[in-house]
This record gives sequence, C-alpha cells and structure tokens, in this order.
Amino acid sequence: MSMEVKVGAKKSFLRTVDKKLLASVLFLILIGIYSIFSNYLNSETLIPFQKHLTYVSWGIILMFAVAFMPEQWIRSIAFPFYIITTLLLIAVLIFGVEINGTKGWLRIAGYSFQPSEFAKLAVILASSAFLSIPGVSLKNIRGLGTLFVIFLLPLIFIVLQPDFGTAIILLTIFWGILFWSDFNLNILLALLGFPFVLLFYLKGIFEFIVVLTIFSALIFYVNKRKFVVSIITIALVVVLSLGTKDLINHLPKHQQDRISAFVDPSRSPLKESYNMIQSILAVGSGGLFGKGPFSGTQTQLKYVYAQSSDFVFSIPAEEFGFVGSVAIVIAFFVLISRVVRIGTETGSPFLRYIILSYATLLFVHFAENLGMAMGLFPVMGIPLPFVSSGGSFFLVNSFLVGVALNAYRKKFKDV
Repeated sequence: MSMEVKVGAKKSFLRTVDKKLLASVLFLILIGIYSIFSNYLNSETLIPFQKHLTYVSWGIILMFAVAFMPEQWIRSIAFPFYIITTLLLIAVLIFGVEINGTKGWLRIAGYSFQPSEFAKLAVILASSAFLSIPGVSLKNIRGLGTLFVIFLLPLIFIVLQPDFGTAIILLTIFWGILFWSDFNLNILLALLGFPFVLLFYLKGIFEFIVVLTIFSALIFYVNKRKFVVSIITIALVVVLSLGTKDLINHLPKHQQDRISAFVDPSRSPLKESYNMIQSILAVGSGGLFGKGPFSGTQTQLKYVYAQSSDFVFSIPAEEFGFVGSVAIVIAFFVLISRVVRIGTETGSPFLRYIILSYATLLFVHFAENLGMAMGLFPVMGIPLPFVSSGGSFFLVNSFLVGVALNAYRKKFKDV
C-alpha cells in the first residue's frame, strides 16, 4: 500500500512540473557551468568557478522553494522587497565598489552582489502587485502614472551609478508590461523602434535608411489607413534619433567609447573594441562543430576579457561551433515560449504580469548578449540568463522561473 502511495505521489509531482521549461533551464545551467569552468581552467585559481557553483546551488533551491510557495506569500513580499532594493540602490552610491566605471556592487564577507540586478525583480513584483489590484487600469493617467513612478525611482539611482545597460533593461520591462496590457500598439512600436533607428543611424546613413524603411513599413501596416498618424509617428522617431545623437556626447567617456566601438570596431582594436573583436573571432572560428571541449584558442589563451559574464556565449560557440550555438538558441526559444504560454494561460493576474514581464526580460537579455558577442549590438554589460557568471542575476532568474513553475502547478491544484 505504501509503495502505491509513493508511486502515485511521484507521478503527481512529475505531472505538475513543466518538464520542457525545467529541461531548458537545466540545460542552460549546465552550459553555464561548463563555460565558466572552461574560462578558468588554466587560471591561477578556480575560486570564481567555485563561487558560481554556490550560486547555482542556492538558485536551484530558491527556484523550487518559490515553485511550491503560496501565491499570497509571493504577493506579500512584493512591496517590501521593492523598498529594500531601493534602499540598497541608495547605499551602493555611498558604500559601493566601482568596477569599470560603474559604482554598482556591495561587498559583504568576500561576496559581491549587484542591487541593480535585484531591481529588475523588484520592479516586476511591485508593478505586478499594483496592476493586479481590482480597479487599477493603465487606460487612465493615475494608473499609468503610478506604474511609471514604480519604475522611475530605482531607474534614477541606477543611472547615477551609472549603469545604462540595466537602466535600458528596466525600460524594456516597462515596455513589456504595457505590451502585455494591450496598450496602444502605435505608441509601443514608436518606443521600440526609436533605439534601433538611433543605433543604425550611428552606424551610417545606409544602415539608417534600411532600418527606417523597415520601421516605416511596420507602422503603416499597423495603422492601415491612418496615414497622418503613421507619418507623425515616423517623424517623431526620426527627430528623437537625431536629437539623441547630440546627447551621447554628454555620456560618461567609457559609455561613449562602447558606442564608438559598436559603430566602428576598427577604430580602437586594442582598446574599446578589443573584447568585441576577440569575441567575434571566437564565435566565427568555431566552425560547424567547434574546436572541442576546453580547446578554444580565444578562451584558453584568455584573449577575451569578461568572458565568463558579458561574452560567455563566445565560449560554447568556439568550442562547440555552430551546432552548440544553435542548441543554446533552441533552449532559449523553448524557455521563452514556455514562459509566455504559462503566463497567458494562468488565471492569476498577479502571476500573469510577473511571468510575462519575465518573458520580456529573458528575450532582451538573450538577444542583447548574443548581439554583443557577435558585434551586432553595442556592449552594455548584459549577462546571459543562467549561463553567465554572477550570483545576483542568477538568483533573480531562479526566482522568476520558480514563479512560472508555481503558476503551472496551480493548474493541477485540485487534481
């Protein structure tokens, strides 16, 4: 009898777990462990790799703890966590450690953590808790204004560090919440199109015309017969792009250098463009099947700096080639698609906003990190979820995947 109960319990547990979601996450975690180990294999110490294993262990525990946590518990920590994170963002400006021109880390007992990474989770939880309150709507100024303030407060302190990469991520999460809330599509497309038009305007007039043409076609398609609205939207994006080019001159020097390296990597191959060039070489040299485990030239000879974090994709791309790269892309496709499906199917508005916001965060991190590694986007210090080193972001992703698993389990609550 007890044997039957155990078998039944095992089947029940497996039934309530989204196996595709969990498999994709575990695959990416293993890729991350391998990549970071490969990066430090010929180093003087493996301590960074050992720290990463610690973060992975805690992250997996956190993931399953949240998966079985009552929804009300998650809701109850939303605003307190937001307040604590905001206070940490203030503290980091006073007591923080500066790395590469950004004062964004707090160091305690030999471990460093980045409050700005926790800010991503904080704004997702707080905004989801707010939007799930009965009567709240983004169709009125009060609702939209409150949501904007929730994002604006941590955004200000993050910009002061300055950490423009994380600031852009917060803005994309804000955009994602508006998108999943069925906000005006024309406005959303203008907000989305502006950074792309600007980036390729910096690249050159030909690139600018190509991207602007694609963007204009999309605007005309969405608006159909609203010709005047389309023209105004396109004109606004163009004016903003032209005006923002002048504002770039007021950014911190290292931020300007990163943009310059993206626009023309050949201008500073031994300085600002060095990492991007070496990463491109690593990705390209992998060929179809790669150079083999722990045999990547760029990786083992330490040609790529920050390879375990910002440019981690170049490690499996070099050592496992095109096939390994495609496997990673497929894993992210499965992960993001499962997160979107769970988010759209859950009956809880609170969990829905959290999960769909996470889908936005996942996609932007994935696209930007791979874009950096291949020279398609400017370097912004955006880690690859579950693959890059860095405990703060790993724990944030673990928590949010736990929420998705939690929502999936609720479908079987009464079974």
